[in-house]
Amino acid sequence: MNIKLVSEVSIDGKITFGRGESSKELFTLLTEEDMKFIHAIRGEVDGILVGMNTIRNDNPSLTCRYDMGENPIRLVPTVSLDLPENSTILQDGVATILLTTENNRTKAKAYDSYPNVRFVFAGEEQVDFEKAFAILEADYGIHSIMLEGGGSLNWTLIQKQMVNEMVVIRLPIIIGGKNNVSLVDGDGFKQCAASRKFELKALEFRKGVVIENYVVA
Repeated sequence: MNIKLVSEVSIDGKITFGRGESSKELFTLLTEEDMKFIHAIRGEVDGILVGMNTIRNDNPSLTCRYDMGENPIRLVPTVSLDLPENSTILQDGVATILLTTENNRTKAKAYDSYPNVRFVFAGEEQVDFEKAFAILEADYGIHSIMLEGGGSLNWTLIQKQMVNEMVVIRLPIIIGGKNNVSLVDGDGFKQCAASRKFELKALEFRKGVVIENYVVA
């Protein structure tokens, strides 16, 4: 599975203006060409992965606009399986797969009225991403994923050494806040030797933003 993390971040690495806040305000700093760049990536991958906080706070569509490819299958890991009923991903008919735990098989039947929604059951108390991704490849032909996660989901997959590439769109603002959401949160690595290392593959300067492309070292 090839996983590419794509995110818009401030100079100091923040991705929202506060926990529980939408990240959509940051998109106002992007030009239409920047948006086309992001959607072009969506058009190249089989699936797009976001966390539950993104669904609750942003209510995104996660589709590929600007005629830049097919819509990727939307992937959302959730232990609680409590998506808001007005979520766009439940209402617009575009293919969506919820990654959840084995003990949610009965609870998943509540989503039978949404014909675009499928389930991958992997793990007991937490989503087992290794098992879930193996099922996605074998049963759904998903071999490449664009990760647009929050700090916790990004940490989980980086810590598990599942992220192969990163595209960081650096915005010319400082947000700050020691408890604010960063590109990668979680427990963090405690030693340099144990950390996940990447190499800078490309650097593109645009009007208002810098796009940094990293590949795993």
